[in-house]
Amino acid sequence: METAKVLVVEDVPELSRLLEITFELDGRFVPIGTASSGGQALDLAARERPDAVVLDLGIDGIDGIGVLPSLRAMLPSARIIVFTGHDDPRLRDRAMDAGASAWVLKGGDLSGLLDELSATLTA
Repeated sequence: METAKVLVVEDVPELSRLLEITFELDGRFVPIGTASSGGQALDLAARERPDAVVLDLGIDGIDGIGVLPSLRAMLPSARIIVFTGHDDPRLRDRAMDAGASAWVLKGGDLSGLLDELSATLTA
């Protein structure tokens, strides 16, 4: 079974851990690390070359929108999924313009996020 390497960029440790556990239990995804800031995200992405990035917008340092173009340039074929609690169409458009592959809202079950990540396996 093919698996995809996933980088989690989230500044809430409990949510980062929940996402990692969810990916491990799903079996299709291998969490390769978590970052709580834009700088950490870029460092981990350069070192680990993930297939997908789950990116919160409200992170320390360079925010999610600010780090998106650099992640996209570094990982041109990776699936970058913005995972946020902000249901703002203008912010969504900015994220998509900056290189996001998808936009998933926090707050429900994680099936929407897993569905978006599964596209990584078929790419």
